[in-house]
Amino acid sequence: MDYMVEYIVVDDGSTDNTSEAACKSGAVLIRLEKNQGKGAAVRTGMLNANGEVILSTDADYPYEIAAVENCIAKIRDGCDLVIGSRNLPDSDRGRERIKRRIISKIGNLVTQLFILPGISDTQAGFKCFSRRSAREIFSRTLINGWGFDIEAIYLARLKKFQIAEVPVRLIPRAIKPSRIQSPTRTAINVLMSIFTIHINRIKGKYR
Repeated sequence: MDYMVEYIVVDDGSTDNTSEAACKSGAVLIRLEKNQGKGAAVRTGMLNANGEVILSTDADYPYEIAAVENCIAKIRDGCDLVIGSRNLPDSDRGRERIKRRIISKIGNLVTQLFILPGISDTQAGFKCFSRRSAREIFSRTLINGWGFDIEAIYLARLKKFQIAEVPVRLIPRAIKPSRIQSPTRTAINVLMSIFTIHINRIKGKYR
């Protein structure tokens, strides 16, 4: 099936030629003059997107394209948020490094224990929203950096949006692997994000 597609690149205050490359590719460019964090960049892109189905993913798109079709189908069937998961039976983590797998599992276990039980993978860079849910969720998100994924899914549950997961299969990255931090720091960052989310709700900041 053919679709009308809009590509949005949010340049989070980069100092390289990201903006130039995005413009040459034909994407809609939104440039944040000062680095604010991935959460702020994703929020900006989501709130400026015009599609009925809005996908947020990593710039080098490390996943097989079939996942997009699965997401669109689920959104059209009434889902509000579709999460790409690396932990479902039909998922494939490819040649992902052992350290990254360990960090992912630690973060997910902590997240399921304290805030999002039943979500198999909160941190994969692949999430698809209906336009309505994207507006509702990202007009309320507050976390600019690490943990914005957890906050977005948490808000989706708070708003009683219908959530589904689809398997994603990783393919080799077109560019060098992203930098990753230690498992201990990951667990600490997850806990801090969860604490921040609970405090924000108690203070009524998500109303």
